[in-house]
Amino acid sequence: MIKVSDAILAALQLLDRADIAEAYEGGTLTEEHTRTVYALLHCYNSVEDELARTFFPLEKEEEVTAEDGKFYFTSLAYTPVKILSVLSGGKPVKYRLTPQYIQTNAVNLQIKYRYAPDAKAMDDESDYDGRTVSCRMLAYGVAAEYCLIQGDIAESESFESRYKTAIDGVRKLSPARRYILPRRWI
Repeated sequence: MIKVSDAILAALQLLDRADIAEAYEGGTLTEEHTRTVYALLHCYNSVEDELARTFFPLEKEEEVTAEDGKFYFTSLAYTPVKILSVLSGGKPVKYRLTPQYIQTNAVNLQIKYRYAPDAKAMDDESDYDGRTVSCRMLAYGVAAEYCLIQGDIAESESFESRYKTAIDGVRKLSPARRYILPRRWI
């Protein structure tokens, strides 16, 4: 598993801020360093969410019980982004999706879904295990986001290019997924 702090420390190294990385590891962060670390943590959460929603979906399957023909999404372990299948006894069942719940006549369900990762803290572990999404890929994404919010567009583009190259390197095995959509900034 990838530790969030490892990805952020790697991003600090890429950003030539080894001083903050050393202060974090030594427990001697100044107020300015703490603001930088929290900004990087925000960037980390954005990058992990983008990877899960766009490039490398996270999937979960759970066995649940629908009371009164309704199963509320808040009862799932993670926030679902897309319901992939709803089964009962290993067989597909008819269901209706609403914004808050799944409505079905079955009681015992097996729900397979894609989910959005929860926001992480420094001591947490990533939802990725390091096989498809590496610590280095996350660090490139974090560095690109951080440079962008700092207004360093040229440096952001440089890290963004490395980030996309890392994504392409993993996705190149799937011909249908070779093209990376450009980011949309709102």
